[in-house]
Amino acid sequence: MTTAATSQTKPVAVSLARRSLRIYEYSDLVYWWAIWFAALVGVFLTYFFGESYQIGGKAVKVYTSPWLGIGFLVVMFSTLIFTHLRARGLHAIIFGLVVVVLGLIVHMTVGWTAVFDQITLIKVHMNLAYYMITFVVTLAVWLYTTFVHAHVSYGVVNPGEIGWRSALTGQIETFRPLNFQVIKRSDDIIVHRILGLGFLGFGTGDIDVKFDVPGGGSLQHSFKNVWRPDVKVAKMEALISADS
Repeated sequence: MTTAATSQTKPVAVSLARRSLRIYEYSDLVYWWAIWFAALVGVFLTYFFGESYQIGGKAVKVYTSPWLGIGFLVVMFSTLIFTHLRARGLHAIIFGLVVVVLGLIVHMTVGWTAVFDQITLIKVHMNLAYYMITFVVTLAVWLYTTFVHAHVSYGVVNPGEIGWRSALTGQIETFRPLNFQVIKRSDDIIVHRILGLGFLGFGTGDIDVKFDVPGGGSLQHSFKNVWRPDVKVAKMEALISADS
C-alpha cells in the first residue's frame, strides 16, 4: 500500500524526466513565414479583387490600391532586416523608445495623415504572377528549413545526459554533464515575440547550455531559434537532474 501511494504521488517533473527530449534549432529562414503569408494575401486579393491590364499584348492582373504593394514590401524588408539585426535587452528598449519619440515628433509636426497621404503617392504595384512566384519560393524555403534542414542534426537530452545526434549517419555523441547550466534568451521583441508567434503562445528563443565534462574541460553550445524555449528548458533541467 505504501509503495502504491508513493508511486501515485510522484512529481510531474520526475515523470517528464524519464522521457527523451529532442531539441531542434532553426536558421533565421524559419521566420520567412511572414513573407510567404504576406505574398499569399497578395495572391488572394489580386486574384479576386484585382483588375486586368494589357501590357505587351498580354493581360496582367493587378490590385489597384498601392497599399497592398507597400504593405508587402514593409513585411518583407522588416523580416529580412530584423532577423539579422537583433534588438536584445537594452537595445530593444532603446529601439522602442526611438520609435515612440519619432512617432510623437511626426504627430506634432506634420501629422500622420499628411504622411499617409504622401505614401499613397508612391505607386507600388505587383501583378499576380509576382505574388504567386514569391509565395511558392519562400514557402518552399520555409518548409525545407522547418521540416528537413533542422532535423538533419539535433540535440538530445536523456535522463542524466546531453548530446547531439545526426539523422543522416545515426551517429550520436552524449555526455554526462557536471555543473550543468542552461539559460534561455528570448528577449528580442521583433524576432522572438512577433515573428516567433509569441503572441499566439508559441515564441522562439536561444538556449545556451554550458557544462563540465567528467575528466576535465567544459563544453558550451547555443541552440538557436528554438520553438517554445520555456518548455524545452524546463524539460532539460528535469532530465539532467534525474537519475539515469
